[in-house]
Amino acid sequence: MTLKATSALLLVAITSLTIPAVSADSVDASCEGYRHGDAKHDRWGACSFSQRQGYIDIRLKNGATFNLSPRNDANQYKDGEGNKVDRTESSSDRQVFEWKSDQQKLVVEFD
Repeated sequence: MTLKATSALLLVAITSLTIPAVSADSVDASCEGYRHGDAKHDRWGACSFSQRQGYIDIRLKNGATFNLSPRNDANQYKDGEGNKVDRTESSSDRQVFEWKSDQQKLVVEFD
């Protein structure tokens, strides 16, 4: 085996040891829902948040699900009924989604 081939194999072996395993794309969170600009939430509780290739799924403990598909620009989505949804806040602790058509807001806080 040549020095070049040995070096390549060694690099592959070292790289495979240092790359962390890919984690699942779903995490536990707490969700609060607000309607029509109300300060008081009308839905709250455990939920799961999943994001993959620009698509977002949020499943509440009560079974309600929000499936968001990307639109043209960053942080712009549409729900399963075609309503426009904007992600107005995104951090490692929480994400906020707002429906423009009915002034609904969904706050996802990560556990």
